Amino acid sequence: DIVEFDKNGGSHLSYISKWIKRGIDFGVISESGLPGVADPGTDIVRLAHQAGYNISPLSGPSSITLALSASGMNGNSFAFNGYLPIKDGDLKSKLQYLEGVIKKTGQTQIFIETPYRNNRIVGSILKNIKDQQLNLCIAVDISGKEESIKTKTIAHWKNSAAIQLPKLPAIFLLGN
Repeated sequence: DIVEFDKNGGSHLSYISKWIKRGIDFGVISESGLPGVADPGTDIVRLAHQAGYNISPLSGPSSITLALSASGMNGNSFAFNGYLPIKDGDLKSKLQYLEGVIKKTGQTQIFIETPYRNNRIVGSILKNIKDQQLNLCIAVDISGKEESIKTKTIAHWKNSAAIQLPKLPAIFLLGN
């Protein structure tokens, strides 16, 4: 059987619990990433651990690590921050905090956004990041038909023509 679950489902855990009680082996596949990394599979894997299942990960393409490897940024020290805050004030504070972490540690900061807010997040980055020499990588539709991965300084992005990203999955990286 193939059963589709999403982060809003909730009932998927009771469904999986029934499989576990019957001793059924199962797998978790993500539509565009690695199960459990920015993905609702985390809860299913945790449940399997609690039941004593042997967990055997198999990685397909993960947009997060693919973006990092194609960014030209520090791949030895990085942090995945998931989704940043939605409210403007909270978003500004988080971006300024991430900028400080980059300056202190050199650590690449990675985050994602829902496709319909791609342009909003880029605008906020360009408005709130003060260090114009920091790099911003925008990786859109990785391994898809409209794939685009570009790394430029904040200053260069600001001086580019108006940025209009498509409403497609995107990964954003800030770093040196």
